[in-house]
Amino acid sequence: AGASMEPLLHLLHSLVIILLAVTPAIMFGAAVGGHLLMAGPSRPVVTLTEQAERVGRKEMGERLTIIHSGDELERLSLALNRMIDRLEEALAHNQRFSADASHELRTPLTIIRGELESLLEIPGLDPQAAEGISSALDESDRMARIVHNLMIISRLDGGGERIEMQPIELTRILKTTLDHMSLLADEKGILMTCDAAAPVCVTGDVMRLKQVIVNLVDNPIKYSPQGGSVLVRLVAQDGQAVLTVADTGIGIPAQSLPFVFDRFYRADKARSRESGGTGLGLAIVKAICGAHNGTVSMESAENQGTTMRIQLPLLSLSPGEIAELQSDQAKTSAPLREDRST
Repeated sequence: AGASMEPLLHLLHSLVIILLAVTPAIMFGAAVGGHLLMAGPSRPVVTLTEQAERVGRKEMGERLTIIHSGDELERLSLALNRMIDRLEEALAHNQRFSADASHELRTPLTIIRGELESLLEIPGLDPQAAEGISSALDESDRMARIVHNLMIISRLDGGGERIEMQPIELTRILKTTLDHMSLLADEKGILMTCDAAAPVCVTGDVMRLKQVIVNLVDNPIKYSPQGGSVLVRLVAQDGQAVLTVADTGIGIPAQSLPFVFDRFYRADKARSRESGGTGLGLAIVKAICGAHNGTVSMESAENQGTTMRIQLPLLSLSPGEIAELQSDQAKTSAPLREDRST
């Protein structure tokens, strides 16, 4: 007996078509469903991670959002906030200590200086004693500069230093400051070049930004050999005012680069001591840039030179507003005050 296979083959052919059509839809639905099932529980973790990345970037006092889930995520967010509290308390304690110590040391140093100057005026003073007193007077002056700089850093880090934030045209300030410092470069036979043609506007404190420029240019002049060069460039790039200072000096060893912005750190302590450095110049630059929501970085190779880079938020102004700002700055421009320089 025999029967036709046509109905069975037709059924199998229909099943193949159904499987080919339905399987991709099932796979796509499974993928979407799996993603949704995984994204839901992990979304609070992603939120915590993003908030943790932002904490401390602009200002202190930020905290993570508490996730009221009653599980490990809530305990994790609470624990992270308590850790941030402890870290900020320790940082505030260090800042208070630096500020208080600097303040308390100013009066004794002033008295010591006055006493030493009085001793130098004694008639018939032994030359050896006069030399020792002069040396002690120089050291007291150096300590006074250190104390003054420590107070500046502590106030900038703690937000206690008065920062007069206003729109400024940075190109004009840069050129004026470099004109004043060109005499130092000429004395050492160093070629200093300024590449800042276009106006670049930022919001900041004029005197503090001048202080940054002075500190950044002073180091290359000190540590570049005779016949070296210093290139200062200011450009507007990706919404940032980018100031770079590149020199052909002695450079900095690679192992010292992570520490150059630390207080009192000097890559070459003997050389810095001879030039009157205290190891606080770059720390002040970093503190001022932080107060202006900017960043500072360094690239250096030993015996090849160093490049310092400052980035500040760019202020967008029309050509008319820039011209008016330049005119106002020309009327109110003044030399860099001695009490706010380093």
